Amino acid sequence: MKRVVFFLFVLIIYPGNVLVLAQESKGTSDEEKIKEEVWEVVRKRNTTWLENDFSGHMDIYHKDFRRWSLHSKTLMTKEIFASFWEGIKKNEAVIKIDIERKEMQLLDEGRLAIAHYTVDEVYQWIGENKSNDKGKTIKKGQVLNGKLRFSDIYLKVNDNWKYVGGHRDGAFLN
Repeated sequence: MKRVVFFLFVLIIYPGNVLVLAQESKGTSDEEKIKEEVWEVVRKRNTTWLENDFSGHMDIYHKDFRRWSLHSKTLMTKEIFASFWEGIKKNEAVIKIDIERKEMQLLDEGRLAIAHYTVDEVYQWIGENKSNDKGKTIKKGQVLNGKLRFSDIYLKVNDNWKYVGGHRDGAFLN
């Protein structure tokens, strides 16, 4: 039996912002349907970041969310992430996010999912001039590119996928 594989690129344009999602479609099995549900939540998590939709973004987080902070020994909670949002959003305006799916793992009979993907984020620095970790000055109005890798963990709770934790690394600036 031949299996048809095709690629679908979706370009979603919001006022002043663009989200590009690359996806490979391989079929319509139950497992693939579950994976598509989770990829939709990944898309929503990134779209709400792009659109500055704080409440929509935070609705995705599980009440017991935990993830390592990038520059701290502290485990980030939902509340800590809410403070992180405020700090980032006062200095950065996201222009575009490109998501590239890498792999999806389903566990516990499809109730737990791990989504591995990368994000290329273009944003404008709207804060005051500052020096970054490499000693370079980031100037107000400068457009930057962050390249990030994510491994998000989602749990199905009452027919909704909730972000319970994961890992993020990257932020290689151009």
